[in-house]
Amino acid sequence: MKYRQDIDGLRSIAILPVILYHAGISVFSGGFTGVDVFFVISGYLITSIIFKELNSGTFTISNFYVRRIKRIFPALFAMILATGAVSYFFLLPSHFERFGSSAIAAIFFCANIVFWGDSGYFETAAESKPLLHTWSLGVEEQFYIFFPLILMFLARRGFRHLKAVIIAVFAVSFMLNIALVTKFPEAVFFNLPFRAWELMLGAMLALGFFPSVGGAKREISGVLGLLLIAAGMFFIDESTSFPGYAALLPCLGTALIIYSEGSAVNRFLSFKPFVWIGLLSYSLYIWHWPVFAFRNYISAVEFQSVFLSNTFLLPAVFAMAIFSYYVIEKPLRTMRVHNKRQFFAYAAACMLALTLPALYVERTRGMSERFSKDVIDSLTARMGGLDPKKCFDLKYEDIRKERLCRIGGKKEPEFALIGDSHALAMSGGMDALFRENDTTGLLFARSTCAPAEGMDVVNGAKYQDCSRYFDRALDVIIASPEIKTVFMTARWGMYANNRRYLGTTKLYVVKDEETRKDPYASDGFLYQGLKSTIARLNAAGINAVIIKDVPDIGFDVPVEAGKYTVMKRMFGDRVGRLDYDFKSDEHFGWVRDFDNMIVSLSKEVNFSVIDPSDFLCKNGECEIYDGMSPLYFDSNHLSKQGSLYVAKIMAPKIEAAIKKSDRF
Repeated sequence: MKYRQDIDGLRSIAILPVILYHAGISVFSGGFTGVDVFFVISGYLITSIIFKELNSGTFTISNFYVRRIKRIFPALFAMILATGAVSYFFLLPSHFERFGSSAIAAIFFCANIVFWGDSGYFETAAESKPLLHTWSLGVEEQFYIFFPLILMFLARRGFRHLKAVIIAVFAVSFMLNIALVTKFPEAVFFNLPFRAWELMLGAMLALGFFPSVGGAKREISGVLGLLLIAAGMFFIDESTSFPGYAALLPCLGTALIIYSEGSAVNRFLSFKPFVWIGLLSYSLYIWHWPVFAFRNYISAVEFQSVFLSNTFLLPAVFAMAIFSYYVIEKPLRTMRVHNKRQFFAYAAACMLALTLPALYVERTRGMSERFSKDVIDSLTARMGGLDPKKCFDLKYEDIRKERLCRIGGKKEPEFALIGDSHALAMSGGMDALFRENDTTGLLFARSTCAPAEGMDVVNGAKYQDCSRYFDRALDVIIASPEIKTVFMTARWGMYANNRRYLGTTKLYVVKDEETRKDPYASDGFLYQGLKSTIARLNAAGINAVIIKDVPDIGFDVPVEAGKYTVMKRMFGDRVGRLDYDFKSDEHFGWVRDFDNMIVSLSKEVNFSVIDPSDFLCKNGECEIYDGMSPLYFDSNHLSKQGSLYVAKIMAPKIEAAIKKSDRF
């Protein structure tokens, strides 16, 4: 096919916002949509090449895979090798173990599936996944496996059903994407069936599904395409349901630019600087994320260095990409292959050579022997709650008195603890505390759900069904006459501020999926939901107690302590301190909106309040360690030690609240 400089220029428009987004430059809030630009380009180019060769009778599947391997493997494998070497020194055991898994997945074209599976409620932070960006290669590689076979099958039948098949794949994929993006955002984001429409859009362009245009229409198409791509990169953010309808911005924009060949926009994209960056785009993509991931990985450690600034790292990424392109990527891509069987054997040998050490890293659980005992000890914090597999996120039909987990003794329950994952984290300490005096309670905890009757939560692009579950749990509690007190706890600051502490993803309390999503409405629904919950408990003669949240720290306490120890060992006095102390003012500022809310609430319904910060936050700082034991499992959930510590210091108030009520 004819070489189009403008498409390489378009690649530069795709890759630069991706890099700047990952560098933390907030204006490019939708920089990640550059990946969607690449998908459309890939669909166009791959289809053009295969279709031309099928028509001329020169296409063979072996030649196709030789070209793909030469294009993808060299830089990818070099990056995995280099990233693995750095990870050996910096990544803590659990993160290095995941690196081993993700390296194997990247080598065998299924990184997207592995990262989808790793994206749950307690998922590790992105900076602990230096191969996270290989998910998009997984999508493309899976496309390269299936699509040529489909075209070969259709070619044998004279392409009679070509249009129907391409349009059907496009339509089904797009509709699945729209239908499922809200309920299953991770699956839709990472997997080929929901991304295939983007590749098919490029394929439709390559196959001439659209009549060519010239003159003013062509110019308008080019300008509109550029504006759509820009709109996606500047106005989409992490809270957008994506791909969804939003992905039409980068995808249609890319399609319009490819379609408007010869327009002023296309001539602009053909300028040498754009073309050159486009030629580097694969190497830039491969190398940029590990650089910023490692920088972010140690961000909580006080380590001032120009080498960690964007001023240094952005040019460094370009230097690495230039080296990769001219020394690794280009020479091997242009290399002539005379013996394909031998070539595939060498490729398989390289895959095996990288897989074996990655498998060793995974099987040895991240080679914890790399670190001294003090590092390992700092990482031993465990979640403070009862067994989450048995007690957390129960199915609706399992919300029964006999199925809810017991806290403390084995008698009939006298109290209940309800809330989100913070209630789960607190349950472990209360369990240990009440085993001593044979007091028994029930636990009901559901992820990212405030105990607000009739209300659900929209967390970024994900809709969380809460109301049905909490309503059923309240029915069970109220129907149990021996339960005198209900403790309610949650990550209150998150719901009142519509985001996680130091986070950007928006979170709203809503009444249903059609509810307007804005902070004012969300606060109103949280207030009404809490009021309704407490009013139901009041009407049943149950003592309602709100336990305010423990301070939200903003970094993974045990992990950051481990990183600090590693960095201190490697760089000595150049490493400052890890901010082990958390300022009380930060906590009180974060929870101020919720505090104001419960003051107003106290004028309408009856409840009491227990505030852990009365005990944890003194002299201007909040405790996050009990001696050398971290009180937190991560940045906000209590550890096993922390849960017991908090339960003990709150014990007099908790026990008084249980004894206070006599149900009528």
